[in-house]
Amino acid sequence: MLNLKKEAFDKFQSETDIKKFLDNIMKFNNYSFNNQILIWLQNPDAEYVSSFKTFSKMGYKINKGAKGIKIFIPNFYNLVKINIDDEKYEIKPYYLLNDEEKKRYGDKNDNSISFYKQKLSGFSLGNVFDVKDTNMPMEIINQELNPVLNNNKADEIMDMFIKTIYNDGFKVKYKEIESTAKGYCDFENKEIVVRKGLGSLMQLKVLIHEYAHSLAHKHLENNNRDYKEHRNQYETEAESIAYSVAKYFGLNTNNYSLNYLYSWSKNKDFKEIDDSFNTIVNYSKRIINNFEKFYNRDLELSGGEKSCVSV
Repeated sequence: MLNLKKEAFDKFQSETDIKKFLDNIMKFNNYSFNNQILIWLQNPDAEYVSSFKTFSKMGYKINKGAKGIKIFIPNFYNLVKINIDDEKYEIKPYYLLNDEEKKRYGDKNDNSISFYKQKLSGFSLGNVFDVKDTNMPMEIINQELNPVLNNNKADEIMDMFIKTIYNDGFKVKYKEIESTAKGYCDFENKEIVVRKGLGSLMQLKVLIHEYAHSLAHKHLENNNRDYKEHRNQYETEAESIAYSVAKYFGLNTNNYSLNYLYSWSKNKDFKEIDDSFNTIVNYSKRIINNFEKFYNRDLELSGGEKSCVSV
């Protein structure tokens, strides 16, 4: 996998390549960092990928001759709990059960053998397909992947986004800021501070950027020296996370963040790039997933229709 990553990073020849990869974070949010690398390496222009089974369930077909995109698929096996007496039990893989034990396990009225948990046994290669290799109309995907966010929608999302931040242990404060900064992350007081007077869209962009700092850079809480020494790296990571999350929300994104990431990555060795891209992918996914949990929970409580994009 390291060789594939190196090959992928070596292909980042321009800001456009960086943009394609960061856009994939939003489009392929359910896939791991390693699988996103594999998808980008095989098809940088992929719009939406899923398995043959998923497309079939939605009622669409894979085009004849379409070439699959290889990804790593986790393989699991079930562990079961076998009660020996009131105090003792044994944990055993399901595939090691004998016929009599399997019969007891399948009996709903027999609790002597029950499901315990799943355990990862390894990974195998599987195929996913891009939507362009199916008969699914592209406009259906575009409606989901390319939303447009206005100020009214930003207000709606911002309220839920602030609740997401609070749930991670940080408060949001609006203050006058003496410097030119639009906001900052105060680790000592567990606050994300936003400059007063900003419009809704800019407020949301600032919140995303500083929320990224609060999650990805907790180790800087009592280490201002480290931040000063590696400021470009940390700001590049936060800005790239903000780009991906903003794209997910349908916010207009500035290309300067892509130029920044490209310029920074050109002069770094493989491990530094790999670590930073791993941080960018994982924390972009975490922020999106954290928001989705609150949004979906609020939706269930209100009984309303979901208007936010979900990928």
